[in-house]
Amino acid sequence: MPLPHLLLVGAGHAHLYLLRQNALLKRFQITLVDPGGFWYSGLASGVLAGDHRPSEDRIDPALLCRQNGVDIIRARLVALDHEQQRGMLSNGSWLSFDYLSLNLGSAPLAPLPVHSTTKGSPHYWPVKPIPRLLQCRRSLERRFHHLPLSLHVLGAGASGIEVACATRALARRHGVADMALPIHLHHRGNGPLAQASAGAQRYVRDCLDRRAITLRVHPRAETTSLPPLVDDEASDIIDARGLAPPQNLAHLGLPTLAGRGIAVAADLRIDGSTTQFAAGDCAAIIDQPLPRLGVHGVRQGPILAHNLLASLAEEPLKRYHPPKRALSIINLCHGEALALYGSYWWGGRLASRWKRHLDMGFMRRTRVPA
Repeated sequence: MPLPHLLLVGAGHAHLYLLRQNALLKRFQITLVDPGGFWYSGLASGVLAGDHRPSEDRIDPALLCRQNGVDIIRARLVALDHEQQRGMLSNGSWLSFDYLSLNLGSAPLAPLPVHSTTKGSPHYWPVKPIPRLLQCRRSLERRFHHLPLSLHVLGAGASGIEVACATRALARRHGVADMALPIHLHHRGNGPLAQASAGAQRYVRDCLDRRAITLRVHPRAETTSLPPLVDDEASDIIDARGLAPPQNLAHLGLPTLAGRGIAVAADLRIDGSTTQFAAGDCAAIIDQPLPRLGVHGVRQGPILAHNLLASLAEEPLKRYHPPKRALSIINLCHGEALALYGSYWWGGRLASRWKRHLDMGFMRRTRVPA
């Protein structure tokens, strides 16, 4: 008797966990649909700064699939036929399934309009997908010693702070004086890292000052238009305002929550379905809004694995209970980082070493086959 077919769409944190679970591999015929490799956001700023090689930040899921007997198709899911339980792929083929799991990640917010000036149009870089940051790095490296540059980072949350510090580190690595590359970090008036404690905010401000990164207050910097003067001043704009659900969800006929993603129950089943699941950034747990943090995708992996097997056996499913507090470490480059855990924080070289230990450990574990 053939095994039930489990279709995994997207190679995110949760699905990479599933690919290493022997119990799932024995109970399902599994196919992974994903157009490319997995890029780990925890190392993205290090790649931008030149501290890590791009290969250190990337995992090719095809290797895990081959080693574990999982089929992989390099494509995207573009439509779902819910009655026939099949999905249409970007290569034009249809793929039937018995169980479906979506781990599609997130997308950058819609780009802000950028107008040409006498200096030409600024280069516009979103923080995701991560290969765009690699393109940003290579573009800056080509232009460091040829053209006057001025970098503007939109959004002063963790991502904005990381990319501002990373570009300063990259410039210094290439011998570019701080005055030759002005870096401006735009925020809406509540300062950088607005949700952190006052002490952590002061620490960040001091670090930005030491890196010659100028804070600029613009109430509209993270909404629908560029801050005044940016068009005239900027050679490069890095958009770190935040993330949104994947753009193709409307074409899949799935229940969604506006601005959040696919509507799922606490057990990660898609609302109204018993055999379809979603996890990670693309999933929005009903009545339980969560920030888009990798920790949730990582922690949802074991819940998703258990619930797929439980659903197959018609056993009770587990609920995902997000942690009340989660460790977050912001890479400030130059061997320095800021660790946040609830209201607690600490910064310096020890935090940087701890971040590197955690990030490289995650990559090593994820690369190991089942």
